[in-house]
Amino acid sequence: MVDVDIPAFKAVDSQDSGKKKAQVDKNISKKRVLIIEDLGEMRLMLKSLMTSLGYQKIDIEPSGQSAIKRVLDIKYDIVLSDFNLGGSIDGQQILETTRKTYSLDHSTIFIMITADTAYEAVVSVLEYQPDSYLVKPFPPQAFIRRLGKVRQQKKVFEPLNKARMDQDYEKVIELAKEIKATLPQYTHLCQKSIGEALFALQRYKEAKTHYLVIIKEHKNLAWAHYGIAQCELKLGAIVAAIKSLEQTITLSRHFLSAYDTLADAHEKLENYEQAQIALKSVLEVSPRSIERSKRLAELSTKVKDWQMAEFAYSRAIRLSRDTEAETYDLYYGHLQSITQMIEEGSDVKKLNDKFKRSLTRLRIIGKQNPTAVSNSFRIEVQQYVTRNHVGEAVKSWKTWRRLMDDGMAAPLTEAQEYTLKKRLGLQ
Repeated sequence: MVDVDIPAFKAVDSQDSGKKKAQVDKNISKKRVLIIEDLGEMRLMLKSLMTSLGYQKIDIEPSGQSAIKRVLDIKYDIVLSDFNLGGSIDGQQILETTRKTYSLDHSTIFIMITADTAYEAVVSVLEYQPDSYLVKPFPPQAFIRRLGKVRQQKKVFEPLNKARMDQDYEKVIELAKEIKATLPQYTHLCQKSIGEALFALQRYKEAKTHYLVIIKEHKNLAWAHYGIAQCELKLGAIVAAIKSLEQTITLSRHFLSAYDTLADAHEKLENYEQAQIALKSVLEVSPRSIERSKRLAELSTKVKDWQMAEFAYSRAIRLSRDTEAETYDLYYGHLQSITQMIEEGSDVKKLNDKFKRSLTRLRIIGKQNPTAVSNSFRIEVQQYVTRNHVGEAVKSWKTWRRLMDDGMAAPLTEAQEYTLKKRLGLQ
C-alpha cells in the first residue's frame, strides 16, 4: 500500500506544502486535536507541528484532570498525550478513558509521548494501547512519519469502524476477514475485531472457539485469553473464567479490565476476599484509578473490613479532589468507615482528626444539597455516640433539627426521628 503523503515540516509555509496538505485530507482543518502536555515548550512544538499539517481546531491542556473533562465532553479525532503529566492522572488513564468513551468508534488516533523508556517494555502488552508512541526527545520528522502510518492504518479500517459504529457486526466480521486476507500485517487487529463482533452478536460459543484457535498459534496474546474469559462468564462457567482471567493477568499485569472482571467473577461466587485481592492488585498496577479505589472501598464495607475501606476511601478522595468525581458518597462512606474503626477500638485521636477533615469537606461541597447536609449530621451524631460523647451528639442533633426546619437539611421520617431521640435520651 502506498504511504500517505505527508508534507515535510521544514516546508510547511510553502505553496507546494499547502497543496500537499489538501491532497492528504480535504477535511483536515475540520478535525479536532487535543494536546495534553505539562511542559510549555513541548506544547508549543506539538501545536506547531499539527498546525503545519493543516490542523486548525487544536485544544491544549496542561493537566490530566482537565484533559479528562475535554475527552468526555468533546469528540476528538487525534489525541497527543504525554505519559507522565505530574498530577493525579497520567496519560495511560486518559487513554483508557478515551477508549472507553469512544468504545465503538475506533477512528480516534491516540499517540503517547513519553520520556520514560520503560514504557517501551510494556506498551505491547497493555490492555489499552495507543495507536503509536514516541520517546522524547524526537525530531519533528519522526513524529510526522509516525502520524502518517497511523492515519494510513485508520484509513484501511475506516469501513470496518463505520460498521462497528452502526452495530452491523456481521459486516464487521466480513470486512475484518477481507482486510486480513489482503493485508496480513493487520491480522491480529482483524482477529480481535472478529472476536468482539461475535461476542456482540451473543454468539458466545463461536467467539470462544475463535479465541481458542488464536491462542493455539499465539498462546501469549492476553486479549485472546480475556476474550475467552468473557465468553465463559456469559456461558455460566465462572470457575473456568477465573482461570482464564488469571492467565490474562499472568501474561499482562497491565490488562486492567481483567482484574475488574476477576473481581466480578469472585463476587458472583461470593468469594469477597478474593475479589478484594483482585482490586488491591489492580490498584498496585494503576494506583490513580478513582473508580477502582471506590469499588474496593465499597466491597470492603460490604465485608466489614473497615481498615481497608477507610484506606480505599481516602485514596479515592485524594484523587478526586476538585474534580467532577468528588462526590458526597465518597465522604459519607469514609466517615462511616472511620466511625466503625473507632467502635472497634482503633486509634481514636488519629481517626478523629481524619473524621473532622472529611466531615468539613463534605459540608463544603454538599452545603446546597439537603440530603448531603442531613447525612453529614447523621454520621456526626453516630460518631459522637460511638465515643460516648452524648452531650456533643445532642448539640449536633439540635443544629440538625434547626436546619431541617429551615429546609436546608433533608427531613427524617417520624420513626427515624423517634429512634434517634431515644438513642440520645431525649424520649
